[in-house]
Parts: sequence; C-alpha cells; structure tokens
Amino acid sequence: MADWKEQSLRFWQKLGVRERYIMIGSAALVFLAVLAWSYWWGSRPDLVPLFTGMEARDAGEVAAKLNEMKITHEPQETANGTAILVSAKDVHKVRLELASLGLPRGHKGFEIFDQNKFGVTEFQNKVYFLQALQGELTRTIEQMTEVEKARVHIVLPEDSLYKKNEKPATASIMLKLRPSAQLSKQHIKGIVNLAAHSVQGLKPENITIVDSLGQILNESNENELSGAVTLTQLEMTRKVKDDLQKNVQTLLDQVLGAGRAAARVSVELNFDQRTLDRQVFEPVVDDKGIIRSSQESSENYSGNSLNPGGPAGTASNIPGYVADNNTQSNYEKKEATRNYEINETKEKVVSAPGSIRRLTVAVLVDETITGAQRDSLANAVSSAVGLNIARGDVVSVEPIAFNTASLDRQLQEEQELARQQSIAFWTKVALAVIALAGVLYFVRRRYVKRKEAEAEREYIAADIMQAELAEASAEELSPEEQERVSERGDIEKMAKSNPEAVAQLVKVWLEDE
Repeated sequence: MADWKEQSLRFWQKLGVRERYIMIGSAALVFLAVLAWSYWWGSRPDLVPLFTGMEARDAGEVAAKLNEMKITHEPQETANGTAILVSAKDVHKVRLELASLGLPRGHKGFEIFDQNKFGVTEFQNKVYFLQALQGELTRTIEQMTEVEKARVHIVLPEDSLYKKNEKPATASIMLKLRPSAQLSKQHIKGIVNLAAHSVQGLKPENITIVDSLGQILNESNENELSGAVTLTQLEMTRKVKDDLQKNVQTLLDQVLGAGRAAARVSVELNFDQRTLDRQVFEPVVDDKGIIRSSQESSENYSGNSLNPGGPAGTASNIPGYVADNNTQSNYEKKEATRNYEINETKEKVVSAPGSIRRLTVAVLVDETITGAQRDSLANAVSSAVGLNIARGDVVSVEPIAFNTASLDRQLQEEQELARQQSIAFWTKVALAVIALAGVLYFVRRRYVKRKEAEAEREYIAADIMQAELAEASAEELSPEEQERVSERGDIEKMAKSNPEAVAQLVKVWLEDE
C-alpha cells in the first residue's frame, strides 16, 4: 500500500501543470457524468399501468394516440396481453381522454350497429346482436373491482311455434380475478342475476360461472337450504374454521418456513339453543328462618255464673234457675300462627348457539421433519386451537413429500430480480471505473509521449553537439583518433536507442574476462 502511494505521488509530481489540469478536469467530468446519470435514473417517472391485457390492435391504437398527445409511455408484453405504462401523474388524465375517444375499444357493444351496413342478412343481424349483447355484459362484469377480465358466451335458441319445442337460453361466464381477489357468494349471485335479467329467457339455473382455473363458482346448494338461518350457520361455521386454520397456518409458517407445511381444520358447531329454568329452596342461616307474618289469639273464662234452664213453652216465661252447687268454672284458649320465609333461588340459563361440538385438525409437514419435531408441532397446534379431548377433538400431523415447484419458481423469480438489480448496480460501477481508467490512460499516454519527445530532442541535440565537436576537432585529430571518436559515438547512440542490448553485451564481456 505504501509503495502504491509513493508511486502515485511520484507519478503526480512528474506530471506537468497542463497534464494535472487535464487529469483533474477529466475526473471531474466523469464524476459529473455519473452524478447526472444517477440523477436521470432516479428522476425517471414512476410508470404505472394505463391499460393491461389489451389485444395488439387496441394497444397499437392507444400507443399511436399517446404519441400524438406527446405522452411518454412504455409498452410491455405480458402473459395476458399487452400493457402500456405511463407516468403516475398522467394516468388518470390520459385514461379519461382516451375513454372519451372510445379507446381502448375492447369488447364491442351495441355500437356495432352505429355503422350502417347495406345488404346485411337477418342471420348476420342476429350474430351482431349476440356479439353486442355479450360485449355489453362483459363490460359490465369487468367493472367489478375483483374482476380483471371476463368472457361471456350466450346461446339464444331459435324461435319455435310450439311451446313444448322451445329450448331455454344458456350462458357461460369465465372470470379472471385480480391477484389475491376473491368473489363472495353475494358477488357471484349478483353476476348470475345480472346475466339473467340482461338476456331474455335466461334463467339463473342455466348460467355457469367459472374462473381461470376451470372451477365452477356458482355451484352451490343454496337453493336447497332451509332459509337464511341455515346460511348464517354456514357462514359462522366457515368463519370459525377459517380463523382457526389461519392461526395454525401462521404458526407453522413461522416455525418451519413458508411452503413446508399445510393445515386444514374441520369444525362442527352446536347451534341448539337450550333454556334451563331452575328453582332452589335452601334454609336460612342457623335453620331458624325469618318470620314473614305472625298471628296470635287467646280466650280466658273463670267464675261461678249459673246457666239458665227450664222447659220450653209458655211455662218457660217464668224463669227458673239451677240450684247453686257451689262449683267454680275456669276456661282458657290460646292460638298462634307464624309464617316463616326460606331462601328461594330461581335461575334461567339460555345457552347461546354456536359452541364447538367437535374439532379436527390435519397438518401435513415436509418429510424432512423428524418425529420429535412432529410431536412438538402436534402439541403446539393442540394448544393453539384449544383442543378438548373430552369432546372428541383430534389433531393429526403427518409427513409427506411436498410439491415445491411453484415455491421454487417464485424463489427463482425473486433471485432473478435480485440478480438483475445487482447487475444493474455493478454495471454502473463498471462504467464509472472504465471511464476513470480511460481518463487515466489518456493522461498517461500524453505523459509518455511528452517524455519520449523530450528524450528524442535531447538525443538529437547530443548528436548535433557531437557532430559539431567532431567537425571542430577533425582537423586536430589523426585518422585513428577520428575513427575511435566515431566508434564511440556509435556506441553511445546504440546505448541510448537500445540500452537492454548494450547492458547484455557488457554483461557477456564481463563474464568472458
């Protein structure tokens, strides 16, 4: 490192003022060029999709119009068609202007009849009407946020004179959903009703909706359900299942990594509503009770009074008296009534529907997971879902070989993107280094040429001086001396022109001696 610094310092000191200015200016130009390029690259407009999935004809018309409007755009070919990217600040304005011009044309609707065509047969009119109907319905469905692209096929039967020979109209709809988008049952039902009310004679049961994977979306037994209550129960069951499954899958992904485990949960809920009335009687403290009401009565009689007596009739008008026997009477009566209160508990228990009746969890893990790890995962999953063995809950963890093709492809795409970014970065660095090396080479080349020119001038001046000295002393030297001077001059010229050969020759002479 020290030698390199010393060499650089000596090289810098050997440079003339002009070469130093050239080198400093060139380095400044390279720095400014790299800085300007970085600024240009960083200030490029943020391009966003204006339209995606367009056909080549529509993409060409849109690109031509953007050129007329002098809008910077960039076409991009995708698996779903052609996409055109424009600056994010211009996307809404450009989209509105193109929409006012009817671009992109996309699916043809009833504007197909705007052009007057002569000589069109009735069959062609029917075909045009069917195309327009399909195009209008496609446009309407594509307005949904979750739908990226739609395709509608409608079959209209021929009119028949007899009702029994009439065939129903049918329709099939293919939907390409946006990434991570999902249609709910209400959305699917809305599309079915939209199509049924847009086409004459089309019934909802004659409509089939599929996605880009070929899965039927409107295949459901909702018509067989007993009512809204059953739908609510299904939605509740689905929500509980999805929540538990998401929790388990998140746990597995955090522990094992994405793509190394899959979890499925099946849950059975109890929607029976139970009402329990209970009335409990208990004694109060010390079993004495609390007096609620009390009633007491008493009668006392004592004395020697005579009781009247005698025969009945007129003779009885004459009072008669019982003889006094000298007896003493005594009478006493007491009554008491007390009502006691006791503890009475009335309880009414209403069990809310929706409790878990049974829960099963199936977990598939990569076959590289050991048995001890599977046991630990089973315990963790059991705790995560609240496993209850008493009600028959089951958790199963099984090893299996995973198909990681999609995961590998995604990983390759990420690696390829990282590689491209790395290549772009190092390309910038290489360009800067090459530019700096070019400047250094140019400066060094000029320095070497200047040194060679100076050496050549010194060599020529020495030759001229020697020639002048030889001419001046030619008259004074003898022929032998002049020959030695000439040979000496030749040797000096050879030493200056080819020092390596002269050094090698001297070395040989020394070795011979």
